[in-house]
Amino acid sequence: MTFHRLSFLLGVLLLGGALHAQEAVTRIQNDPDYYSAEGEGYDVYDAKNNAMLLINNRVASWVSSRTEDSSIVKGDTTYVSQSSEVKQFALTALQDVDYLVLEDEPNRARVFCWVAKADVQKMFDLRRQKALEYIETGRKAEGRLQIDDALRNYYWALMLSRSIPDAMGGVYATFGEKEEYCQSFLPMKIKSVLSGVKAELVGCDEVDGGYLAHLHLTYDGKDVATIQLHYSDGNSRIGPVMAKDGVADLELSALPHDDKLSIRYEYSFRNEAENLDPELRILFSEMKAPVMENTRVDIPVKVDAKNGTIVAGKKSRGGVVSGALGDESIVAPEEIKMPKRIAFVGVDNADSLYAIMTEVESAIKDHAIERVADYFTPGAYGVLDTLVNGTGTLSVMPGSPWYEFVDAGSQVLARFCKVRLKFRNGRMFRENITFRFDKETGKIQSLAFALTKKAEDDIFNAASSWPDVSRFTILQFMEDYQTAYALKRLHYIDKVYSDDAVIMTGTVLKKGAQVEGRPITLGGSDKVVTYSQMSKGEFLERLRRQFTGREYVHLTYEDNVTKIINSQYAEKGSVFAIEIKQYYHSPVYSDEGYLTLIFDVSKELPLIYVRFWQPNKAELSKAGGEFMPLDEFIGEVYL
Repeated sequence: MTFHRLSFLLGVLLLGGALHAQEAVTRIQNDPDYYSAEGEGYDVYDAKNNAMLLINNRVASWVSSRTEDSSIVKGDTTYVSQSSEVKQFALTALQDVDYLVLEDEPNRARVFCWVAKADVQKMFDLRRQKALEYIETGRKAEGRLQIDDALRNYYWALMLSRSIPDAMGGVYATFGEKEEYCQSFLPMKIKSVLSGVKAELVGCDEVDGGYLAHLHLTYDGKDVATIQLHYSDGNSRIGPVMAKDGVADLELSALPHDDKLSIRYEYSFRNEAENLDPELRILFSEMKAPVMENTRVDIPVKVDAKNGTIVAGKKSRGGVVSGALGDESIVAPEEIKMPKRIAFVGVDNADSLYAIMTEVESAIKDHAIERVADYFTPGAYGVLDTLVNGTGTLSVMPGSPWYEFVDAGSQVLARFCKVRLKFRNGRMFRENITFRFDKETGKIQSLAFALTKKAEDDIFNAASSWPDVSRFTILQFMEDYQTAYALKRLHYIDKVYSDDAVIMTGTVLKKGAQVEGRPITLGGSDKVVTYSQMSKGEFLERLRRQFTGREYVHLTYEDNVTKIINSQYAEKGSVFAIEIKQYYHSPVYSDEGYLTLIFDVSKELPLIYVRFWQPNKAELSKAGGEFMPLDEFIGEVYL
């Protein structure tokens, strides 16, 4: 509260009485440094909202009076202004609004509200900064081929920029070497990103009385890391479905009768915005969200009646299957920055391992895994049994098996057995299973869902000076941790947490949500999140209830940063910190954010000392050098 507001309120309290209150109201109404209005309603809350609507209209009127032209000239470029179309600026997001109840319930309530013009300008400035941050995040995501993240951030930046009138400075961002006016440029950018995605049918199989169509998706000629899409299965609209590593699988109840598969890419992510960002929720409710026109993509197919399937349709004259919005992008794509992947080392006995994996895959298909039990250690067989018989409906993806066999020190990795998990609510997850052979015994000693290619690349390119064993240890641990949630392996999670671990959980709140633990307040997030610090026992009990009450809990990991942590209490090079993007899905709750773990790999199983989740990055990537002192890291980021 500023001194001016404090003086005013103290004056009202000291003078007292309706007359003096009215004099104070008149004084504020005549003060040119404030917007003010009086509202009426059936209760104080309603009256206050009505007063804020009047203030909003006065701000809009003031903005209109300052907007002389329908275009903006900046440098050598003329931009078309859309300020006249913006009628609401979501001033309900303002935090520094004062009010005085002139008449209380049970009579019809009257409330006088006022807000400093400087605070309104500050709100627009903060909104502009948020829009620019979304744009920068979108550009980085586009360069990493995370197209869903790119579209999400560009669109949310567009919503914010449309709520900032030109009289308040508008929003400008640099793309390439040119500064662009975001209200006009971002729609073109979004359409160009959508146009840069190409989709092609590469196969279709009959599965469970229906069909499974396999799509290959690229952006700027490279496999997309992630993108989300909707489609029609012949009866209803399905989605969003997440495509990963250039592949999407569409379940169809019937073969298309019009020689095309129609899909639409998700670009606004409105539901996520309304759940994760209070300001965007207000903007979506008060402003008309712009629609990207003509975003349906028709993938040409041809029904093969003889075999009861579909194949790719005719190619265009350029030899490219037409499965995109257009042949040319309006705006050039961001530079694709794909780090050179450290090459894996193969093995000499690949043929014999391939024969084993063919038998294992056949046993999984037939749900007769007991016939391959001798290939597994007891612990690994138990995980396989849970996967096949205790977690949704597991199916091996159709097609000839393909495996990559990798020398990982004391193990050989058999990558990848392609499967899908389907649950009662229709949710389906496509996964690749990695089987790990012990070199000494020749048995499969563990298995897990593989990380995405992007997550793997980040781990293996973390530091060129690290030995391969460190990379494979981190990779295996993150795969096991991800899989433990999918298979509800609470006993494994118990083993990998230190008894005195620092455990911070974050929950993205919905209206009326209840949060367990000891709530604390942390800044730096634009989403409604409650954090709780838990003991290991509290954390495990919370997970136990979630695993018991939810049909599935599914994690997907994406881009990450990994660093070695220096600590006087641990051997050098044995403690790591990883900050990794996590998608969390369950039937009743979903979110995305960044999970940070500090763990010691010198133990029989990695041991977690710190676990922290938040919706935004903790900026671990900004830490200087390859190493970071543990006390500095925990002090600055967590406490």
